[in-house]
Amino acid sequence: MALGIGSGIGIGRIGWAIWALVPVGVVAYHFGPGQQAAVLDSAASLQRDAMTAEASAKSAQDAAYQAHLAAIDARRAAFVAQSPAADEAAKNATNVEQAAYAKAAESWASAADAFTRMETLLTEAETKAAASGSPALGTSDLNDELLEVRLAKSRALVRSGDVWGGITELESVLEAVEENPDLDSTELRTREELGTAYYFGARLLRLSGKPADEWRIESGQARQQFRYLAERARAEGGAADAADLHQKNLELVLNLEQLDLNELKAKPLPKNSPCQGKEGNRPCNGNKKSKRPPQKKDARGAGGASEIPWGW
Repeated sequence: MALGIGSGIGIGRIGWAIWALVPVGVVAYHFGPGQQAAVLDSAASLQRDAMTAEASAKSAQDAAYQAHLAAIDARRAAFVAQSPAADEAAKNATNVEQAAYAKAAESWASAADAFTRMETLLTEAETKAAASGSPALGTSDLNDELLEVRLAKSRALVRSGDVWGGITELESVLEAVEENPDLDSTELRTREELGTAYYFGARLLRLSGKPADEWRIESGQARQQFRYLAERARAEGGAADAADLHQKNLELVLNLEQLDLNELKAKPLPKNSPCQGKEGNRPCNGNKKSKRPPQKKDARGAGGASEIPWGW
């Protein structure tokens, strides 16, 4: 996942269009010959809607990030100039920034809704496939496509500001893929998405003034995921840049944990992060199984988080 902190430094890479490879014909097939045409039309329409919504959200996010950088420059200039004119310019730039992030959040929420509609159709197809004796959950092509859509929906939820909702969904996807060797690449992408979401949550919590024993729960999870991905990439002898990217992600998490708070506040937001979190608390997960990588021991706590303000 691309966090895109500052001038081009990022956390991973985003497979924006992977889910778009959903073969909608598979959906129609599982509904039976008599319904294939109608279901195919519905699936294709939902797929187009979701692709369009995601592309729109990405454009809005890019615009918000540029407004964010401009607002940072304006606020710095006002601090140096100490003049009414500079203060007014900074205030205007901040208003533009907030409006741009609000638009991006709305666009991502629309994308999440589009993915949810696609998920509903695929789930119905999967249910009918199971009833007709088709391959079991976790081995069918249909289920694989459903997981891709859920992964895309989770990403959209996180970027809309529903960080905790996106994390919950990602943890659920990970449970579905981590025990299936046929879904190895999906597991790795899910862990990368999940690590990024944990990072967003940790940074958000820290800059909103939450105590370390709350935000370090999330940063610890991010650190585990990226360390696991880096070590696995090196052990499997894959592309060197993949291991390097995961290692860079790990270093960014460590920076989050170690930087002075004022230094952290001075840094731009991650490029693909929301600027404001959805109102509500981090769900209590003290009784949930931790989604740590294999052979890692880092129990999660049940810290709560109130509404997240602008500017984290």
